[in-house]
Amino acid sequence: MEPAADACLRCGAPIGLITRVLGEIPVEVPRKGALCPSCYRDLSAEEYASYFKS
Repeated sequence: MEPAADACLRCGAPIGLITRVLGEIPVEVPRKGALCPSCYRDLSAEEYASYFKS
């Protein structure tokens, strides 16, 4: 099964729901999708590099 188009890349939470209910803004990952604010805050240095460096 493929993840939802608006799902967090890390945890799979629905980004649209997080935005509407919690009022939090997702962090866009260029050409890949988005991370929910919670996952973005918890990224390790290695994870950050894999998401944001080409």
